[in-house]
This record gives sequence, C-alpha cells and structure tokens, in this order.
Amino acid sequence: MMVNIQIPETPSQSMIPHSHCPPAGRLQANSARWRRGVQSDPTPAGVVVRRPLLAALELRPRPPPPPSPPPHHFRQALRCWGARARMAAENEASQESALGAYSPVDYMSITSFPRLPEDEPAPAAPLRGRKDEDAFLGDPDTDPDSFLKSARLQRLPSTSSEMGSQDGSPLRETRKDPFSAAAAECSCRQDGLTVIVTACLTFATGVTVALVMQIYFGDPQIFHQGAVVTDAAHCTSLGIEVLSKQGSSVDAAVAAALCLGIVAPHSSGLGGGGVMLVHDIRRNESHLIDFRESAPGALREEALQRSWETKPGLLVGVPGMVKGLHEAHQLYGRLPWSQVLAFAAAVAQDGFNVTHDLARALAEQPPPNASERFRETFLPLGHPPLPGSLLRRPDLAAVLDVLGTSGPTAFYAGGNLTLEMVAEAQHAGGVITEEDFSNYSALVENPVCGVYRGHLVLSPPPPHTGPALISALNILEGFNLTTLVSREQALHWVAETLKIALALASRLGDPVYDSTITESMDDMLSKVEAAYLRGHINDSQAAPAPLLPVYELDGAPTAAQVLIMGPDDFIVAMVSSLNRPFGSGLITPSGILLNSQMLDFSWPNRTANHSAPSLENSVQPGKRPLSFLLPTVVRPAEGLCGTYLALGANGAARGLSGLTQVLLNVLTLNRNLSDSLAHGRLHPDLQSNLLQVDSEFTEEEIEFLEARGHHVEKVDVLSWVHGSRRTNNFIIGVKDPRSPDAAGATIL
Repeated sequence: MMVNIQIPETPSQSMIPHSHCPPAGRLQANSARWRRGVQSDPTPAGVVVRRPLLAALELRPRPPPPPSPPPHHFRQALRCWGARARMAAENEASQESALGAYSPVDYMSITSFPRLPEDEPAPAAPLRGRKDEDAFLGDPDTDPDSFLKSARLQRLPSTSSEMGSQDGSPLRETRKDPFSAAAAECSCRQDGLTVIVTACLTFATGVTVALVMQIYFGDPQIFHQGAVVTDAAHCTSLGIEVLSKQGSSVDAAVAAALCLGIVAPHSSGLGGGGVMLVHDIRRNESHLIDFRESAPGALREEALQRSWETKPGLLVGVPGMVKGLHEAHQLYGRLPWSQVLAFAAAVAQDGFNVTHDLARALAEQPPPNASERFRETFLPLGHPPLPGSLLRRPDLAAVLDVLGTSGPTAFYAGGNLTLEMVAEAQHAGGVITEEDFSNYSALVENPVCGVYRGHLVLSPPPPHTGPALISALNILEGFNLTTLVSREQALHWVAETLKIALALASRLGDPVYDSTITESMDDMLSKVEAAYLRGHINDSQAAPAPLLPVYELDGAPTAAQVLIMGPDDFIVAMVSSLNRPFGSGLITPSGILLNSQMLDFSWPNRTANHSAPSLENSVQPGKRPLSFLLPTVVRPAEGLCGTYLALGANGAARGLSGLTQVLLNVLTLNRNLSDSLAHGRLHPDLQSNLLQVDSEFTEEEIEFLEARGHHVEKVDVLSWVHGSRRTNNFIIGVKDPRSPDAAGATIL
C-alpha cells in the first residue's frame, strides 16, 4: 500500500548545508509512520526534500506537513485503475513497442528519477493502453497530480518476454514512499561523502597544527645551525653545551659570561657590569639590557680628585652583572636559572686551564698593592701560573650555587655577599653602601639604529657610544669606497672619519642626568649631519687638529665578549668588563673581584695629558659613566634574507675604531668575516694626535699615510674584535686571530 506525502517547495528559502542534514534513517522512519496513517513524529518541520526532477536532494526550511490523506481514497482509486488497465492491456498489447508504455509524464522527466529498491512484489497487471490511461486520469474521482507524485514510475522491460511480469508495471501498489526512498539513497550518498571529506580535512588540519606546534614549541628533531664565540675556548664549549641541551641563545650567553668571570677574571666577573644586545630575527625585535655599574650615592668628584690612586675602594661602582644576567634570563631564558648557573659552577669547581692572557695579565698587570687574599687566589705558588696549568675556584662555585638557589636577592638584598662587598670596598676607602646595592636595577632599553648599505646596524644608546659608531658609518657611506679604490686612500678616509666620530663620542654621557645628550645623539644618527661633516674631510691631507672639541677618552681597556647565534633564531652580543685588569684589585672572602668603573668618569686632571673634562660625563651619585662597551648586531634592512652579524670589541675607544673597520670590510668591500677580522686596523689617538696602526700594516701603507700628514705609531695590537655571521642559513663564528685564547665554534 502506498501513501502520498505532500512536500511543498519553498525555493525562496536558502538551502541547509549537507553537513547539517539529518540522518537518512530518520527520514525512513517518518515515512513508515505516514504509511500507517500516524501523525506522531512527522517529518521535521522546516525541512524540504527536493524532487529528483531537480537533480539533487537538498533540505530546506518548510512549514509543517498537511494532514495525511484518507487511506480508503487511494485504495478505491487503485482498484479502479487496475480494472481499466487490464481491459486496455488485452486490446492494445500487440501494438506496444519494445520500449513499453509510459505514463503521460515526459520521458526525460521520468527517466531522471533514480531507480529505487523494490519494497515488495505487487500483483501482476496487464499493460494498459494510452487511451485508457487518459480516460482514467480524467476520472473526477482521481487526482492525477497527487497520484503521479506518489506513484513509482519505471521504464518497462525492453523485451516482450518480460512485458507480462509484475515487475514491469510502471504503476503499482507499493508500501514505500518513493520520494522518501530517493531522499534516503541520495542522503546516504551525500552523508557518506560529507563524512569522508570532513574526516580528511580534520585529519589534515590536525596534522598541520601538530607539526607547527612541534616546530615552534617542541624539541627539535634535527639540531639546526648555531655559533658561539667567546674570549676563552672553555667558555665557548660551555655555550655549545647549553645549546645542545635545548637552552636558548640567552641561556648560553649567561652561562658563557659567568664562565668568563671564572676563566678570565682580569676582564670580567660578578663584581663588574656590562651590556647585552638581544635580537629576535623572526620578529625583528631588539632589546638592550644595560647593567653598567652606577656611582654610589655618597661618591663625590672631590674625593676622586684627591684620593683615587691611593684609595681603590673609591673606584668601585655598584656591580650590575648578576642583575643584568638575571633580567636577560627572565626575558629570554628557557632552562631554569639554577641549571644555567650550575654549568658555570662546574667550571669553577672542577678547575680550568690558565689561559695565555690570564697568565700575561698576572705577570705584567697585577693590581697595585694586591691584597694577601688576591695572592692566595691567583698566585698560590708565589708566582704567576704558567699557561695551561690547572686553577680551581671552589669559592666562586659556592657563590654561584647560592645565586642559583636564591637569585639576585642574595647579591643585592643585604645578605652575606652584599655585606662582604661593602666591607671590602669601605675598608679600602670606598663609600659604597648596602642601600646602593638595594637601589640598583638593570635597564631594558631599545638600541640605537642606523641604516648602512642596506643593513640595520644596532648598537647601545648613551651612556654607551653606539651613536658615534653609526655616525662614523654614515660619514663613510658617502665616500666612493669600492674595491677599485686603493687601500691607502680608503685608510686615509677611515682615519679622518674616526677622528670626527671619537670627538663626538667624547661628548656623550648618561642621558638621565643631561637632556642635551639626547639631542647630540639625534645629530649623530642623522645622515644630513653626516654629509655636513664629510664635507670637512680633505681627500689628500690629514687635518692638523680635530675638527670638533675633544674631551677626555680613557675607557675600560679590558673587556670580555660573548657572541651567540642560536638555533632559536636569536642573536646575542654581550660585552662585560671590570674596567682595568682585575678591576680595583679588591677581592671579597667569597672570591668576588670588585670593579674600578668609576675611572670612566671625567674630572679635572684625570689624565697625565690634562685633557679637558667632559661635563656630560662628570661624577654624580647614581650616574652611569661613559662606556665603550659596544655589542653590535647587523641585519638586513628589508626582509629576512641577507647578512646578519654579531660583533664585539675590547680596547675602549680602540674598540669603536675596530668595529667600524670590520663593518666596512664586510658590508662595503664584501669581504668574508675571517678576512675582515684579520685585516690590519688603525686608531686615531685624539689626545696625542697620533694615528696608531697595528702590526698588520705594511711599510708602504705607513709611508702613504705619513705622506698625507698623519703621524703614525705602530703597535702590536689595538683591540680584539670577534664576530659571528649568518648568511641565509649558513652560520659561522670567528675569533680575532690576534687573540691567543678566544675560540669560535659552529654547530653544523
């Protein structure tokens, strides 16, 4: 028995996506209830099943279905139709073609219906003629439109042997709603396809997200390239070890810097300070952590003028090393702070081989009036150790263990370490107090930036002399410096440019205490100002005197460098110092050497040549002195592809000259980093008006410079400049060949 379902069409309403279609089983269950004449749980309101004539099954919002037609109306219609069909079939069976007879519905429309599975066999019925069909459809008791919507239309068999079978009837009684069955079949097919597509997309999306998260947050399965360069091979190896244990570039820099305070105590240590420049390649973001020492609150210029040579305690500034390294780790560290410090503590506990530079410093530059504790620590046999001999520092290992557990509070908050440092400095005539330690803070700033030959040059702001470095590059950029220009002519331009840059540097100081320094910095970064200064340089003759007023320049001669390019796409350049070798020479019972950074301030009669003191760099409580600690980072000005550099230098003002010439060699003359570091360098000493050149200069070059009016002085070494270079994905770390102990290591 077949029951007709009235399905109104609402073409104005939008179609519901296939993924929102109800399951096919739900439609079949509703059809069964309609056949039983039950109106409970009808086809859901707002859903329309399109006719197969429209070539697709889709769901639309629809109004509630009309009441079910009375079943006896259809039984009567079917009985009438069956009788008339049998009579017509007997008269016209011989006239039917092999294709069989069809209802009045258009052939193409009929065949566009999908073939539905048979519900149950119907009684055999003879074929009827088209005239009888027309007569039947014209019967007022029947509704042809309603009937044809509910009837099953099927093409008759093409062979005459099947004409009389009940399966060949185009219209017969069925207990299955044809449109519900078609909808079920199409819905099944569409639901199946939707499930497959959704599953594929979900799987692909999940895999992609997992891979991206693994790349950014997971442990690398293949160790990428990186490079570490420091002033001691032992500390370079330690930096590589930290990176191999999935430490960040800053983790490696912190461990290597603490290692240098153990292996190279004449250059750096917990009792000193420094500056670290961190650059994030991916985000193109840079931060500078300034942990330069500051003047004690009770320090006065008059006290330094009278007694700085006899009271080394006056030279001690508030150390910034521990606060600065901890601040950098808080911002960029990955490994626990205690674990990073444990790497360095192991070096102190297990011991290290004395470097050539440390042995030389102990033999040639011991601190004046060295204390008995200093001699016990570094001269245990009564004489300087030989290079390569083993030296242990268990005292510093214990200090690092305390700092690893308690953090910087153990150093600055009035604990035993603080009390020891205050007592040691005051015993030697110093004025530093516990309050000075508690008030100290490391500064996080933006570096100064200049554009040179399509590259960004990043360097520390005042009180550091980074603006003077960028000013020198801006001036040199206007010269026709190419490989076609003779080296001698280029050296003349470089010498004259550095005279201007160093004079500008002597006018810098702590901008917190002098607002005019910010204006001077802006002038140094200006290319217009650089063009003006370039116009005062004679191409063939050295200036008899500096073009600008020159103030005292006597910065820290010794410094330690750490340069890292890690697998995390961070660049770290750090330079730290105690000022002169071994700082003030004062050492605490815990083994901490105290700095002598107050020597970087300017006051009358500070130097033997009686240079004019700089008001911008005068002594004031809490102020940070002028600094030539210049960790420098270079990156492409546009995009990510190109040359990246991390550079550092020691030698105070000589370091600025060395950095300028290395950048010129790499970015202008396109030399590789190794050759750029090995090339001979010069430095104009403004106080003596001498042009100092290192041992790499030939006699011909010296004669050329003297012919231009330069007074040349040849020295063995001016400064050490180390570097690391990244070109696209190739990274190399290179030490200055003049250093006997430095080492660069590259991770392949």
